[in-house]
Amino acid sequence: MRQWAAVMGCMWALAGCGLFHGGEATPTSVSDDGWVTYGDPLSSAAVIPAAKLLAEPAAFVDQTVVVEGRVADVCSKAGCWMVIAEGDRTMRIRMKDHAFSVAKDGTGSSCRIDGKVVAIDVDPATVKHFEEESRKPELMPEKSVKGAVVYEMVASGVAMQRSTTL
Repeated sequence: MRQWAAVMGCMWALAGCGLFHGGEATPTSVSDDGWVTYGDPLSSAAVIPAAKLLAEPAAFVDQTVVVEGRVADVCSKAGCWMVIAEGDRTMRIRMKDHAFSVAKDGTGSSCRIDGKVVAIDVDPATVKHFEEESRKPELMPEKSVKGAVVYEMVASGVAMQRSTTL
């Protein structure tokens, strides 16, 4: 019995720090026009195009914004992060506190993200972790950054709409 409790305690600890991956994304809502929301409902704030955010992310640091763009990559293990892209510019989106995940097959979808823009130090161990979970490691923001800081969003809510083009 003690071994079972120890195993469960370890799994709970790993899940809390984001190292244990599992489960599927559960939408919190689906709109009539096909937008699937994960996490919290998006705020009614004005939507910023991803191109604007990606052109000057430093201008948005510590601000909570709603951004609309295209999903370029999603964590293949748990959907706990995704990358948005516009041209050759990319940004990682992490789901706040690992409290929710997005569809792991969401690459190519349109997306709206409600979250806070942050600047973080590039950590080689974290980069390796992301690379292991990525389907498109060439799009990793951490690999194209010039310097020791990368910009990310910490999302409280994400809405995705599948592409209707073939």
